[in-house]
Amino acid sequence: MNDTVTLLTRRADLAPASANRDDRSVEVIWSTGAPVRRRDMAGPYVERLSLNPQAVDLSRLQGASVLDAHRQFAVRDVLGSVQSAAVDGQRGTALIRFSARPEVEPLWQDVLSGILRHVSVGYSVEEWAETTDNGARVLTAVRWTPHEISLVPTPADPGAHIRMETHMTDTTITPAPPEAQTRAAINTEIRSIARIAGLDQSWIDGQ
Repeated sequence: MNDTVTLLTRRADLAPASANRDDRSVEVIWSTGAPVRRRDMAGPYVERLSLNPQAVDLSRLQGASVLDAHRQFAVRDVLGSVQSAAVDGQRGTALIRFSARPEVEPLWQDVLSGILRHVSVGYSVEEWAETTDNGARVLTAVRWTPHEISLVPTPADPGAHIRMETHMTDTTITPAPPEAQTRAAINTEIRSIARIAGLDQSWIDGQ
């Protein structure tokens, strides 16, 4: 039996209009269950997340760390913590609080100004339900666990866009044609996946 947990990620946008400057907190919507295109050994598929409260185990997310781009190698990678989290059948929300450490202050100021506005949720899936939709394979996570929320840079995919509103929406990423992708963007994505998988840092730095 394989005990390895595969950690997946989804990206969304911060909502600086909801920020509380006094307690250094900001609200996020980390999922709306929007479909995302992925690929596995069987080929391409559409991933969906059930936001039925019974489908989502929030026990790991309550009080979890807010990380810098999913890095978890040192204390400095922790930017804050998740104060509360909930799902209501249509979206997953959280209140995150940023640390008052001096090195985190520039990031907090960038959040307030709207310069940093992307978050990514890391999660594992314990049970899938497979269906088809107009001939396309669809995998719906019907039992899954969010583990952490990260502040991340602009997604490598040039087609991903930012919506500056008082709430966040999932970014559904459609892969660009290979010829339209830059090597730097591809390397950025490889390094992100490698960190999530826990690969050696020296290997990651070489990508």
